[in-house]
Amino acid sequence: MGRRALWGTAAGLVGGAMIAKTPSAAAETAPLDWFNVKNYGALGNGADDDTPKIQAAIDAAVAAGGGTVYFPAGVYAVTPAADGPALSIGGNGIRLVGASSKAATLVKKANGILLRMSGAPTDTSGSKHRRYCSIENLGFNGNGKTGLLLELYYNDNSYFRDVFMSSNNDLCIDAVELWDSRFYNLVIEESTGTANSTTQPNVWLRNSSATTGWGYSADNVNQIHFIGCRMEAFGTGALWITQGTAKNNNPNGIYLTDCKFETSRMQGGPHLKVDASCRHVYASNIYAYAGGFATGYSTAQNIIAWAGSVGALENVLIANGSSATVNSGIDLYSGSGSTAVLRNVVGRYSTKPTGSHIYYEASSTGDFRVENCYSNIGVQSGGTIPTKNQPNPPLRMVAGAVSDASFTHTPVDGTLAVDSTNRRLYVRVGGKWLSTALS
Repeated sequence: MGRRALWGTAAGLVGGAMIAKTPSAAAETAPLDWFNVKNYGALGNGADDDTPKIQAAIDAAVAAGGGTVYFPAGVYAVTPAADGPALSIGGNGIRLVGASSKAATLVKKANGILLRMSGAPTDTSGSKHRRYCSIENLGFNGNGKTGLLLELYYNDNSYFRDVFMSSNNDLCIDAVELWDSRFYNLVIEESTGTANSTTQPNVWLRNSSATTGWGYSADNVNQIHFIGCRMEAFGTGALWITQGTAKNNNPNGIYLTDCKFETSRMQGGPHLKVDASCRHVYASNIYAYAGGFATGYSTAQNIIAWAGSVGALENVLIANGSSATVNSGIDLYSGSGSTAVLRNVVGRYSTKPTGSHIYYEASSTGDFRVENCYSNIGVQSGGTIPTKNQPNPPLRMVAGAVSDASFTHTPVDGTLAVDSTNRRLYVRVGGKWLSTALS
């Protein structure tokens, strides 16, 4: 038998005998750790319910000890159960990968949780956490339904890259006791919580969501990175980091870099919130835009609520449009023994804040370090003058009497400057400059 005939038939020779061959299925040629949901019966046509087929692919990956569950281009309709999620990852080392974040999409057909990637509850050792899982190049569509898109309870060492979430009428990602995880180019659009009810953001990092039972945690959220993420068209906030319902421990080691929070559908809640329980939270290169309100709403909001200690908010631009959407650009708080740090936090407002660019909370008992923070229009600072105010960088030297006009932007109270001609020290108190002679 010639080469051409041998390769052109569905039979082969083994030990001189003819062995019948069946055409190989795609699953037989795929890597052993690769689980294509279509090989498990998923259609991805957006109409037929693919829930049991996708779950079968996930379960097969779990049974194999880990692997990649692959979603070819398509729209995969899934239906949450009455008492649980549509899909659940029941093991570690599971990777969900789509053809791209817009080409492969999971869409909810009913209210409820789309995907649960959670471990055993209240496990402070982490040994029962859901671990070393990831989601990449995949879309999640809430279809206007309520319930989470992604539940991350008792989870660590997870990785999320190029994930697109949209159209969820609820919190999108809820993370309780989440450790050592990374979000790269996470995009969330057209999703919001319920206004005038339980105000909630697109993403909520918190130590606990309940006082007991599922969602209660005896540990905390820590070492989480958001890099190059974008949240748009939200109503009740973009990203919050808080202690949560059960008041113990401190969220810590959270890093936000090169992120964008933009909406013209405001209906309550700050874009970014870091509460007084937080430690070591750093947010840099942030753009926050408050363009307008959702229909029926008109109450100006604080855009960033910043109360984290041993951290900093820096290189931030806050802007708005023709509507008076901004109450204060920054609602600033510092707890006892801590310092709230702001650097290069600038307001470029088309409509001035109804309050001030920076508002000092009356309950603050700690220190403040505010450097090069100003707005183009409106009141620069308001609220209670801090009890303590760490010194600014080297004092401004002015040849003559010091006034607000000596500065490019109106300085905050507590600012110091020196009249180098007449040798006088000036301090701004209550909007006025007081001076004393220098020897």
